[in-house]
Amino acid sequence: MESQQAIKLLNGILSEVESAPGIARTDDFFGLRAVDAKAKEARMILSGVNGLPETLIKDMDSDSNFEANSRRVRLETLAEYVRSALKFLNAGGVTKPKNQIYPAPDVTKLASTLPNLKESIERRWKEAQKCQYTQCYTSAIIMMGSILEALLLARALLSPETTYRASKAPKKNGKCPAIQDWTLNQLVDVAVEVKWLKTDRGKFSHALRESRNVVHPWVEVTTHANFDEATCKTSWEVLKASVDDLLKSI
Repeated sequence: MESQQAIKLLNGILSEVESAPGIARTDDFFGLRAVDAKAKEARMILSGVNGLPETLIKDMDSDSNFEANSRRVRLETLAEYVRSALKFLNAGGVTKPKNQIYPAPDVTKLASTLPNLKESIERRWKEAQKCQYTQCYTSAIIMMGSILEALLLARALLSPETTYRASKAPKKNGKCPAIQDWTLNQLVDVAVEVKWLKTDRGKFSHALRESRNVVHPWVEVTTHANFDEATCKTSWEVLKASVDDLLKSI
């Protein structure tokens, strides 16, 4: 929605809910449902226009005044939010900083064991950031987990003898399966044991692994996963530090 169109609509709502600043038109609303309908109309406009602070609608949705058993209180509160939005829009709106896509670190040495792995990592590194910026947090976490698993596997394949000799290496019927058949959990444990990952990094990598497992809807539902921006930021720091450890281990 264009700013000028939003300004016009918001001014219209303002004139409907108050006769003068601070004086609510309670007589024009015959019940709380009518007030709620007008508040919902305002939210639709606010959510459809650029240039407003991200917190405006969040604050509006959590404002307890909209739960008050009073038409006057609800209308006055609505008017305040509308006036705030109009101030921002009339001033030209808030310019949001452009999200920057950072390139992946150079994993050439790590990825040398598998053709085209480097290109795949670089693509996923960018895709994970795009998912985070568009609030597709589950997809971002899954992508980060896949990068960690691929690079741990690549590091293990660079030193197969060390990998197989590790006490944490998995055994099946007394034999160790091929490295490419190991789980992310096993790769993290071995990487910590042979000091490719720092101990604390291993603990955080396990947390990222568990989050990555929501690739399975059943896991997402049963663990009540609910990722957000903070989860992604933390996971990024874990991934970057882990990749740095792996690169230094070569």
